Amino acid sequence: MQLRTRIAVTFLALLAAIIGAALFAVSAANQSNAQREIDRQLEVGRLVFERVLDGNRRQLTQAAQGLAADYGFLDAVASNDAATIGSALENLGARIGATLVELVALDGRVLATAGADAGAGATASPNSPSLHRELLAHGTSGERRTAISVVNGHVYQLVMLPVKSPLPVAWIVMGFALDQTSVKELAAVTGLDVTLALHTKSGWRAAATSLPEGSASRALTALGGGSKADLDLITNSLTLATDTAVPVTAVLSRSLADARAPFDRLRERLVLIALVSFSLTAVAAFWLARNITRPLQALTSAIESVRAGRYDAPLVIERRDELGTLAEGLQLMQQAVESRDRDIRALAYTDRLTSLMNRTAFVGGLAEALAGRAGPIAVAIVNLRRFRQINECLGYAVGDSVLKQVATRLTEAPALATHLARVAGDHFAAFTPLGPGASLEHWGTQLLERFAKPVVVSAQPIDIDAVVGLACAPQDSADSEDLLRCADLAVERAKRDNRTLRVYEAKLRVATREQLSLLGELQRAIDENELVFAFQPKLQLQTGQVVGAEALLRWRHPTRGLLMPSAFLPFAERAGFIRKLTRWALTAGAAAAAHWAREGRALNVSVNISADDLADPNLDSHLRQALSAARLPGDLLTLELTESGFIGDPNQALAQLELLKTHGVKLSIDDFGTGYSSLSYLTRMPVDELKIDRSFVSAIAGSPQATAVVQAAIEMGHSLGLSVVAEGIEDSNTAADLAALGCDIGQGYVYAKPLLLPDFEAWCSAHDAESARVTLVPPTDTVVTRLRRRFRPPATG
Repeated sequence: MQLRTRIAVTFLALLAAIIGAALFAVSAANQSNAQREIDRQLEVGRLVFERVLDGNRRQLTQAAQGLAADYGFLDAVASNDAATIGSALENLGARIGATLVELVALDGRVLATAGADAGAGATASPNSPSLHRELLAHGTSGERRTAISVVNGHVYQLVMLPVKSPLPVAWIVMGFALDQTSVKELAAVTGLDVTLALHTKSGWRAAATSLPEGSASRALTALGGGSKADLDLITNSLTLATDTAVPVTAVLSRSLADARAPFDRLRERLVLIALVSFSLTAVAAFWLARNITRPLQALTSAIESVRAGRYDAPLVIERRDELGTLAEGLQLMQQAVESRDRDIRALAYTDRLTSLMNRTAFVGGLAEALAGRAGPIAVAIVNLRRFRQINECLGYAVGDSVLKQVATRLTEAPALATHLARVAGDHFAAFTPLGPGASLEHWGTQLLERFAKPVVVSAQPIDIDAVVGLACAPQDSADSEDLLRCADLAVERAKRDNRTLRVYEAKLRVATREQLSLLGELQRAIDENELVFAFQPKLQLQTGQVVGAEALLRWRHPTRGLLMPSAFLPFAERAGFIRKLTRWALTAGAAAAAHWAREGRALNVSVNISADDLADPNLDSHLRQALSAARLPGDLLTLELTESGFIGDPNQALAQLELLKTHGVKLSIDDFGTGYSSLSYLTRMPVDELKIDRSFVSAIAGSPQATAVVQAAIEMGHSLGLSVVAEGIEDSNTAADLAALGCDIGQGYVYAKPLLLPDFEAWCSAHDAESARVTLVPPTDTVVTRLRRRFRPPATG
């Protein structure tokens, strides 16, 4: 229901309720007033009726007394002059209008009769018994009497007066007939309907009534007899005679409908007035509601437009009342909402720093492009490697400037990408349709070329090391989110492989899923002892004696078999789980070294730790607990770490190494020569050995330059008082060359591959049984010999 209708209906319903209540109250009051008025009229009518009967009685009495005192009438009675008596009675009845005049002897015989009803059955013939003799027999003979008598169904009001001369000699009986005429006269006087009721053997009947023909029975219902009273006819009965043979009662009645008629007319006028008022009010209510709701409809329409995002909807309501104020406020709110909506859209779809699209807008644009694509679409994720170091070393303001310049470089070549976005802190995204014959790798290379030159911030050049991951629709995916994820996986693999460009392959997703699954199972693997060590022996190159072993982590997976570290360690390191693995490795490595020491074989066990472990403030306590639990001297445990562990925070890493060194353990720099740390840090590191990377070791067989590098590393290590270890020795000639160069310890497949604990112990026993000492004799024409010839200093003198 519309507001206009609700307003009008509310007003009309309220008015209808008020009018209805008023009419109900008036009707109830009219009913009550009519009832009270009828009761009053009946009481007044009863009094009037009694006064009329009393007047008749006095009139009859006075007339009878006058006749009884008349000497002529007394002489006629004494002389029994019938003619004179009859004439006197006739004159008396005519004078007062009596309908019955009799002279009755004391014995009850009629002496003479006159009146309108004489001979009509109301009187007896002369010398016959009077019809009223029973009334004359009551009381003493000298008293006056009045009575209501019923003769042949006719009702008379009688006055009986003795005629004395001087003693009673006769009775004068005079009366008025209470017939239909007299009843109507009484009704006219009282204002009520009058009914004279006679009680016969068959019940009450009407002797005379002023009611319409056939309605007298309604008045008789109030006199009893078991009949239900007429609810419309209100009655009041007046008993006239009870000591006669036929009781007589006068019933005064008034119709309730007639009494209510004036009030009903008043009610009808009120109803008419109410209908007219209701109609006028209805017109006024609908007009007022329409006048109120029309501007509200305009306001509602404007609000709907604003809610739908249309802020140009016209809103002009020229009023000076509250609705005009509301319209003005809504217009101001419309402008404010439009301004905030622009800001929200900018926040929701734009990167505030670079003004490029954000991830949400980029994914939406990519989805639209995929829906309407006519060819392949290339997607790239560009990551700035080591951007964190820029923030930490140069400050966030410099980092923000770098990001802005990177965004500028990308937007300066609009042909490279139709959409550009910053999707994360140092991650940018781009996509473009690939035309016929276009290469995905070539497009990625063009993106990389945008970062060939360093950016300049505050006159300071900063090199940008960018990594690009590429994916292509539809072959890689047809979903925008998934396609972006493919490019991100390619970036992660490129960073892991130390490459600047990588194209997505399906195996990258599979590997990631497997790593996620394995990461969830690593804690269970630790709790259920599924992790084991594979030990690769480390031999003294000069003597062939086994002096230690490197502990390499393996996972005996219940369903996937024996897993190599490459299957789970890289992802565990990125996910922050590597510290738990390091704790396990320290405990297991110390336990293995202690076990061999108790058996009389003092072998040093090397355990690898990562750069993340060096940042662990609890690493020192974990090492102490592992040594204490195994009761192992610290010199039988070596901690190997790569040079990259020092790059993030060299000072913190050096402090951590100093703390570890207090426990007597040995420290080794793994993969020496592949990192980028300064040699100045090497002089400060509390390390015990250098471990030359396998890439240099495997190259000395055919490269004098590689041999020179290895020789320089060995000599530098010895000059610093460090032991030098060569890993990745694949053949005996390489082992001999390293021994000739002065390398201290070697490990590699030439001796043994990494072996599980039982196999390692069996290998050690076999090695000891074959030879207690192994003397390695360099070949006569090894690479070392050729190198020495090439770099032999010229002879002097």
